[in-house]
Amino acid sequence: MGRAGKAAGRAAPAGAAAVSRQVRAVVPVLLLLVAACWALSSFVDVSLQDRPGVRLKLPAHLGGWAGHELRFCHEASCKKEHRLEDLTGDPTKCPACGGGLHAMTVEEYEQLPKDTEFIKAIYQSGAGESVYVSIVLTGRDRESIHRPERCLTGQGHTILSRDVREFPMQGRDPLKAMVFLNERKIETAQGAYGYLSYYAYWFVGQGRETPDHYMRMLWLAWDRVVHSVAHRWAYISVSGRRDKDSGEYLHQLGDFLPLLHDAIVLRPGDAAPGAAAQSAATRNPVSAPQ
Repeated sequence: MGRAGKAAGRAAPAGAAAVSRQVRAVVPVLLLLVAACWALSSFVDVSLQDRPGVRLKLPAHLGGWAGHELRFCHEASCKKEHRLEDLTGDPTKCPACGGGLHAMTVEEYEQLPKDTEFIKAIYQSGAGESVYVSIVLTGRDRESIHRPERCLTGQGHTILSRDVREFPMQGRDPLKAMVFLNERKIETAQGAYGYLSYYAYWFVGQGRETPDHYMRMLWLAWDRVVHSVAHRWAYISVSGRRDKDSGEYLHQLGDFLPLLHDAIVLRPGDAAPGAAAQSAATRNPVSAPQ
């Protein structure tokens, strides 16, 4: 090795060490900034902006997909799931047991703050495909939205992979959504098997969208600290079944997500969604079980 090669060999470790020192110097500053934002966002007096960035109403049709809004029984001995249009009697009473029906499951009810708004539906295509859609809208309490991993693992799913995917949108930048691939062990009389699924989500604030939970938290803190306001964030998720070693679920998401986005995400200048456009059960989804 010549002198130049030896010098380069010596310079590379020295340069790497310098970069490492710079990173170590910056990290404490970043941690202090994050801590300051958290403290200010937690203790500074802020006003809650009631206008959300989404319509809390899912359409009956999205392209070739037919939607059915869902209601859930909270009785421990029942816990049945019903389509809203099938409830010919009292839509707040379970036809199977007479218990109270709600827009979220009893597990979600027990975990979420009581001013959380929630809507869930199943969409089915003419080809027999099914996807579940849910929108969680925060109230005053930030705990209405937490890291999706918490719910998935709590429901018995093992997260096999996670990636931010881009889905082309007409007339705007691609929609970025986090996509998890999951597996859940199901026990049956014939033995156990792995239920394979995908779970895609992103967050919508006031004129902001992100697939990253921590970026949402940063924007939330920024608005509280700089503008003394707390916007209502929405957590939108789409889930369905997938086949092992098949990428068909991405085509399904690529078809469905742009349609869903156009239907529910408000653009600048759109009128705020009126209360009359929402069902009573959605506006008050966490009333005490009867």
